[in-house]
Amino acid sequence: MNENKNCEPLSPKIIALALVASVGFGLLQGARLLDLGTGPYSSNLYALCGLVADGLAFIVIAALSYLGRLDRARPLFIIAVAASLLYAALSVSNISSPPMLIAMQITAGIGWALSVLCWMEVFTSYRPQISLPLIAVAYLINALLLPLTMALVPHGRDVVLIASFVLSNAALLWCLRNNRYVISCMHESAPPSTSLAEALARTKRAVANTCAFSMICGFIVEFDILNNLQYAQANLTGLLGIIAAAAMLGALLVFRPAKANLDYISPIAAFALATVLAVRSLDLVSDYAAGSLMTTFLISFYVLLWLMFISEAHERKLPSFFLLGLALGVARLSVASGRFTAQLLMERFDIEAHMVLTASIWLLVAALSLMLLRHLRSASRDRAGKATLRPDGMKGQPTACANEPPATEASATEGPAKAPAVEAPHTPAANARTTNTMLELKRAFRLTDRECEILGEFAAGRSARYLAESFVLSEHTIKTHLRRAYAKMGIHSRQELLDLMESVGNGAWT
Repeated sequence: MNENKNCEPLSPKIIALALVASVGFGLLQGARLLDLGTGPYSSNLYALCGLVADGLAFIVIAALSYLGRLDRARPLFIIAVAASLLYAALSVSNISSPPMLIAMQITAGIGWALSVLCWMEVFTSYRPQISLPLIAVAYLINALLLPLTMALVPHGRDVVLIASFVLSNAALLWCLRNNRYVISCMHESAPPSTSLAEALARTKRAVANTCAFSMICGFIVEFDILNNLQYAQANLTGLLGIIAAAAMLGALLVFRPAKANLDYISPIAAFALATVLAVRSLDLVSDYAAGSLMTTFLISFYVLLWLMFISEAHERKLPSFFLLGLALGVARLSVASGRFTAQLLMERFDIEAHMVLTASIWLLVAALSLMLLRHLRSASRDRAGKATLRPDGMKGQPTACANEPPATEASATEGPAKAPAVEAPHTPAANARTTNTMLELKRAFRLTDRECEILGEFAAGRSARYLAESFVLSEHTIKTHLRRAYAKMGIHSRQELLDLMESVGNGAWT
């Protein structure tokens, strides 16, 4: 750690790592698009198996992260490489039996999903002002790879695919090995701009919006595939992707946002997609052009998901596995369910294209209305909550834990609390209302000073790893304090802690 003390956020090594990360992730995404046999846009008979495996892999990793069983990317990297190598071996085996084809789809889906999560862990280490443009550059590389391949080496698609995969994994390995160095250089003590409860509520809205958006897109993609209309790997899709990526990169460089918020992006994306489908239903543009536009919207929407959850994970010093894994898992499973529904309907009913488009438009309008209503309701609650706080209660208040005498003999034996390695941030525990809440909890449950401090930071969204670095303790010690405090309060999770704090703050608890 000593060699990292004097590192700069924009040192030559950091810049090199950032560029390699951007190129490596772009190559991974581009390779996925080059692979005609798998992925969300593949016409392969068993492509749905790969999509389901893809989505379930995201969900499983999100669950393991939520339970505290996984917060490192290296195990995922090893499994991802193994799954991808197995997929490559099955691809060259020339065995076309259904079990082998299904195994190919499953290994490809798992390998891609875990690789994406590893890359998200890399990007989470950077400050959002750096990581968000890097992802936009990766999106641009992704959009450029297919048209460049078709223009320069039209018969070498498989060679470019393999080379992109190998280079991407080599870049990922180097970035993961230097991730601690990046974290130490990018360390910030700024507090989260939102409470954890608000972040979780925003995540729920994003997941719900993603489900509706992805399911409708999957339905239309499958309907078009069954009607021999394929546009995902078309030149027009590549061109539109380049334009979208360049526009996104320009906006990020100009405005340099510290955080991406999907509350505004989801309704815009849904409205844009509904407009495209309406124009298509009126025969104002060709089905091919409308399909390319829809694919561009879908890919751009996923990129915006990455931007949102990476900025959220960096701000709270949390692994990106839970937030992003949950959102992408729901997205993949929604695309799969949309495609499966289209297959089912096409097999049993003779559905006209105009009917499909009309139904999709109305579903999007309904989803858009729900998105706006949920956002307005949430904004109204936030304004009402802020109005209840005293104007002088937002900053500069000492924490309850720092000024109260020890509540038990155990706290006295611990001695004075160690000063954090970095200045303790003014989290939501620093406002007047939360200070009173922590005081009440400390007195009621006889919490020690250290337990109270750690609970306050943990409730604000800090991870055990971050708290260990801040208080110069091991993660095991931090988790021990949390377990003891949880046992005293009779709770079992951070959400129960937030619920208890809310009850105390609202006066609904005695």
